[in-house]
Amino acid sequence: MDGIVFGLCTLFGLTGTLLSAREAWRQRDRNDYRIARAARTIAFGVCTLGVLLAVPAVETAIESATGMNNAAKIGAHICAVLWCGSLQLMLVDWSYNREVLTASLYARVAFAVCVLAAMLPLFIATTSETIEFTTAHSATPGVTVYLMVYLAYVAVTCGEIAFLCSGMALSARRGGHTWTVRGLTMSALAALLGVAYALSKGSYLVTRYLGHPWPLEAEEVVSPVLAGLAVVALITGLTMSMVGRRIAGRKVASVA
Repeated sequence: MDGIVFGLCTLFGLTGTLLSAREAWRQRDRNDYRIARAARTIAFGVCTLGVLLAVPAVETAIESATGMNNAAKIGAHICAVLWCGSLQLMLVDWSYNREVLTASLYARVAFAVCVLAAMLPLFIATTSETIEFTTAHSATPGVTVYLMVYLAYVAVTCGEIAFLCSGMALSARRGGHTWTVRGLTMSALAALLGVAYALSKGSYLVTRYLGHPWPLEAEEVVSPVLAGLAVVALITGLTMSMVGRRIAGRKVASVA
């Protein structure tokens, strides 16, 4: 399941990265939303790398090449943190006033840094040849704490992404920008799938700790599917929004 889901996500991510990079290059001379364009391209790029590292065959190859157990896991999780953080920066640049923009950007960067600063020591202290950072090894306390820190960050950031995208979709609807509305609405729903992924994995960890876990086999199917749907839908939605903004810009230029 993981190979199919994350392999498909890699293809979507690569396509989205190329389109976003092309758009950023086309608008390199514009002063507005520079941070958003760069952050979107970085987000798509690190997401593509992260889902590629989650493909089992790639994961095995990375660990064999580096000689480090869980090397691909920590790489994929770092990419997920950077992906969520970059999307936050993009949406903040799109939606916040200039007066509070700098402080808002720094706050989200600091949040991501704190999460990584918590994850890395836990990883170093816990990793071994017999342990993997998955729910299947959640009997190890260090794995549970590490995953809960990671999942809490994903849930919080995806929640904010859903909130900001839905707010901008409503604003775009009033302006009559159909494709932008569709893209942002899809992005908001995708972010909610990201929250659902975090809740799915997190609920297993909590119920496992309480001694009454739901079936691990079900969690190992549900969580990757939710993660894959979230990635594909979010990249698709933000790409639609990007195209919608370009179409709206062309219409304004033609009217002028």
